[in-house]
Order: sequence, then structure tokens, then C-alpha cells
Amino acid sequence: MVWPTEDDQKLDEYDAMDLPGQQLPAAHAHSPLDHILNLDIKSPAGCQRLTGIIATMGKSTTEVEVLEKMMSAGMNIALLNLSFGTKDEHLETIKTLRQTARNYSIKMEKVFPLAIAARLPGRKIRTGFISDSYGDSVELIAGEVVRLTTDETYKDRCSTYTVYVDFMHFAEQMSKGNYVLLDNETIQLKVEMISSTTLTCKIERGGFLGSYKDVFVPNVTFDMPNYTETDKMYIDMAVRNQLDILVASFVNSANAITELRHLMGEKGKKIAIVANIQTIEGFRNFDDILSIANGIMITRQELGSDITPKKLVIAQKNMIARANKANIPVCVSAHLLSSMRYKETPLRSELLDIANCILDGADALVLSAETAVGQYPAATVACMATICKEAEACIWSKQVFEDFIEKTPLPCDQTTGAALSAVMAAQRSLAAAIVVVTSSGKSAQVVAKYRPRCPIIAVTRYAAIARQLHMWRGIMPLVYEADPCTDWQQDLDSRVNFCTKWAMGQGFIRIGDPIVLVSGWRQGSGSTNTMRIIYATADMANQ
Repeated sequence: MVWPTEDDQKLDEYDAMDLPGQQLPAAHAHSPLDHILNLDIKSPAGCQRLTGIIATMGKSTTEVEVLEKMMSAGMNIALLNLSFGTKDEHLETIKTLRQTARNYSIKMEKVFPLAIAARLPGRKIRTGFISDSYGDSVELIAGEVVRLTTDETYKDRCSTYTVYVDFMHFAEQMSKGNYVLLDNETIQLKVEMISSTTLTCKIERGGFLGSYKDVFVPNVTFDMPNYTETDKMYIDMAVRNQLDILVASFVNSANAITELRHLMGEKGKKIAIVANIQTIEGFRNFDDILSIANGIMITRQELGSDITPKKLVIAQKNMIARANKANIPVCVSAHLLSSMRYKETPLRSELLDIANCILDGADALVLSAETAVGQYPAATVACMATICKEAEACIWSKQVFEDFIEKTPLPCDQTTGAALSAVMAAQRSLAAAIVVVTSSGKSAQVVAKYRPRCPIIAVTRYAAIARQLHMWRGIMPLVYEADPCTDWQQDLDSRVNFCTKWAMGQGFIRIGDPIVLVSGWRQGSGSTNTMRIIYATADMANQ
């Protein structure tokens, strides 16, 4: 989920036992009012960010140097939006990302576990190509009339009078009075007449329309396949290239996830599936989707159109809370730092929006056009990393921890018991980090559920597991490459010393700092049942 960056402060800049980012009077307050009253504007943010940053790839991120700067600034997951570009372009992007990760690993002297995700086009409906005689865009003027047609004659010659729509059954599934939103709600049309292939619409909110823009109809669920032939081509590409995460767009039910798993087959079973919730139907079936998906993405653009913008704040908070309770990682997408597409300084409202998402409980945040086609992709990632650390210090950890304990079913298993103890111990001892020795990553995920204020260093031998752990808040995955020792206890100590030495080198653990260790009692996954507190020593730093 996170990794140290060049911009992070070091603990040796502070006095002994002074742990920045704690806001202890506020974190341990007994009421919401006391919590807010005790927030101290002079208190420094934490050295390490806990919220993941997912950055979308595009024209602005084709160069290795740019990608390396984004990794250095805090990018944890690189996202390919398969709605744009060709298959060959995406394959080249995957190749470039992996080469850049290798380069950065050499620079860091440790494996940098960059995760690569791909977002399927899904049930997205788009307009056609603007006719060459009109240039790059056409103006649709409010009060006038425009026709939306599925007639392929107009596919490459859209105009101010006729716009092509690429879903062939569009007209027959629409009703008079429906609203049609084009290009991220920039343009609003109202359907007045319907024929077999064409909708005649009044332009209620005008604007300039470019080629291949999105088409969205609020409160209408179209009868169309979950996955098109284009989707299937990209699913095959993801499996062949063993991507880490696949994002299924417009997921309205658990059936869409089940179908995707079937399409991925045996070779794709290790790829995590993230359900993108973009419609009111997906919101209604959210619990069923949670039960089968590996992660959740909330895309506020389409969801806000479908559920109405004024209800979006409720939907976002409700879905994040339900995902947190189920310990399914959840990320938020759309309009987080939109102004930084063209400017190097964000709007204050955007910074507050990011902070609100973190306070709601988001595990990660998604940058879209800001990095894909923006002018300042690395600066945008760095800006988000900074505001994340400030917002994380404002979380009411005491209440969050108690709430999750209250929602933990009884009796709990040994892994959950060890995780609960670890987070409590970290809070009371002001631990610099929680170290989790894990094979499958499950133990680190359970610890992350209880939202400790310090980083969770998950040390594993499996790079694929490490990359997917970026989905969870607070987890700092570290790949241990040394050969296993025949003596299991010696092997455990070697892994603990390995990550402690690394963390001390990165500056967020000092000699004498308490570290909470979570491990198993024997080799193999499923045996986590031990929590203990150790202290960083000079010997660890010198090994």
C-alpha cells in the first residue's frame, strides 16, 4: 500500500520517544468534540504515509524518467485505463512499468513491489468520431436539437446535428423524458422522440463535444453483456502478462465478478479482482459484491449521476464503512486533484476532499486524468502524498479501533486475536512499526483492518503477494529474497532483522524504538498466533 519516498522526514530529526503524526490527545479523546478540539495544527504529520496512491497511465507517463519520479513521489499502483489506447500501447506500457520498477529497485537496493492494475472498458457507452470538417469538437448549443443514432453511417462523422452512439440497442431501451449525459456530465440532453435507431433530444445544457466521449443515462440499466469482445481480449492480455489487479467496470451484481473469474480461468486465479461501483444498481447489491470481490473502487463520476450528486456523500461514506467492516480494500476515484491537470497548485477544496476520503476510511485514492494526461504527474502524486499524511494524523484511532473490535464476530480465530493484540500494543507502546512475517499476506491484511497509526511492514518471500498488499491501508510490503534457513526460528529472526534494518535505513525506526512483531509458531501460512514487542538495537542496524 505504501513505500518510503524521498520527501519523507526522518525520525532522527525529532527527540527520542517523539513520534510525529500521533496527535495523541486527539487520537485518544473520549468524545467526537474532544477529538476535534484536541487536534493541534502545530503537530507534525507522520513520517510515513499510510494511504495508497493509484496513478492512471497515459500520454503523460510514457517516459521511464517520469515513471521513476512518480514512484519516488509515492505511486504504489499503476493503473491502465483500457478504454483508451490500443492493445499494443498497453503492452508497451506494461513493459515500461516493469523495467522502471527494476531500475528503481536497483536504486533503492530492495525489490520495489510496484503493482500493475488494468481497468476494463466494461459496459461503457461512447460517442463516435467528430467529422474532419468540424475539427476536434462540435458545439452543442442549449435550446437546440441533436440526434443520437446507432446508425454506423455516422460512426466517423459526428456533427452538431447527429452524434453516433456505439451501443446498437440504445434507442430501443430508452424512454421519452430520459436524460442523457455526455462527456462526464458536461452536456445534458433530454429525449423527446424515439425511432428504431435514433433519439431526437433537446439540448438542456450545452458545451463542446469531442470524439469518443462517454454516454451515461441516469437510472436506466441497459440489457447488455457484462463483458464485450474487447473486454475479453483485454482479460486474455491481463492473464498472459500476469497483471496484479483487474478492475471490472460497471459491476451491478456479484454475477459480474463470478463471470470474470470464469473468463480468467485457472491461469488468472491469482489476479485480484476489484469491482468498480458506478451505478445505483451496484450500490443496491453492494453486500453481495463485497462477498466475492477482492477489492472495491468507487467511481464518483457515474455514481453521482445515477444516485444524484446530493446523495453521493452518503453513498461514499456508507460503502467505505461496509467495505472496512468486511476488510475488503476500497479506493475512491474521480475528481480528486482535477485542477492539477493544468496547474501545479491544487484547489483547497480538493485537498479537503482527499482528507475527507481518508477520514471516511478509504484504503487508497485514484488519480485519473491528473496523471494520465496532466502536465504535472509526479508533482500531483507528491501533493497527494503530503495531504494524505496530514489527514491520517486526524483520524480518531481510539474510536475506530473500538468500533472494529465491536464488529468482530465471537469467537475470533487466532490470527484475528494476534492482530487485535498487535494493534493495541502498538497504540499503547507508541510503536514505530508493526512487523508481520507472512507467506500469503493474510495476517497483514487482518492487522490492517484495525487501522494502527504506524506502518505495517509485511515481509514476504513472494513478490506477487507483496504487490497486491498495496491495496490495503497501512501495509508496507517488503520482499525477502534470501534462501530459507533450515532452522525456522533462525529464519524468522533473519526476516525480522532484515526489515528492521531496512526501516532504520529509511529513517522511520530509530535505535530504542518499540516494534510490534506478529508471526506464526511454525512454518507455513495459517499459523499466525504470536505477538510480541521488541526494541530496535544498534546490532540490527549493522547486520
